[in-house]
Amino acid sequence: MPAKILVLTKQLKIFIRLNERLAEQKYTVFNVTSQQSAAQAIASRDFSAVLIDLDCIGLDETCQLIAQNRPVINGPIIVLNKDWSQEIMLMLFALKIDDFLLTTVSFSELLARLKQRIWVYQTHEHERPKHPELKETVKSSAIHLDDLTIDLQHYRVTRANHDLGLTPKEFKLLIYLINHNGQVLNREQILNQVWGYDELESSRIVDIHISHLRDKIELDSKNPQIIKTVRGFGYIFEDKHLKIDYQ
Repeated sequence: MPAKILVLTKQLKIFIRLNERLAEQKYTVFNVTSQQSAAQAIASRDFSAVLIDLDCIGLDETCQLIAQNRPVINGPIIVLNKDWSQEIMLMLFALKIDDFLLTTVSFSELLARLKQRIWVYQTHEHERPKHPELKETVKSSAIHLDDLTIDLQHYRVTRANHDLGLTPKEFKLLIYLINHNGQVLNREQILNQVWGYDELESSRIVDIHISHLRDKIELDSKNPQIIKTVRGFGYIFEDKHLKIDYQ
């Protein structure tokens, strides 16, 4: 599957150059021009990498975008800036970016750094257990939830043999909730266990992913029956008739 790269820039010249050269490498490029559109894109898709033109939205908005979305970006973040600043570089690295480059960098160097960092993320992802939080259900092959089938071997959820198209993070979130059947979970618990991140200001990431997950698996997302909200606290998955098929 082609890598998806999110490029945040308002500079048409930069985007055209990146788009042309990345397309040669079979990468799919998505261009956004604002912090809000970038956050929406990150919430709705899995990107292999994110490139941010610092001049596009400014330092404060760039820091806010990275701080709020770093947990859901399963790939490198590279920031481009027209001027070199050690202070800015250190500030951004503290937010867990992967590289800081001048916009004048040669494309050959940018591509080499991008491919190397994507490779590192993909290699480490393959080395980790995909879903260590499964515990008792890890040896099972499928979970049946009403008319849903949760395929633990192929990491997908289907209804009437139709793949509902869950992203890896949505699948991991669903499995974590199922594994804590009947337990009320607050946002910080979910952040820590699903994303490995516990910053309170990023708890909206949980709400966004719960909303997307409900849109896909609930028959009526406005009246959810699978993942319920516990007002003022968090969420609960509760099913006394949960059926698990073991291998």
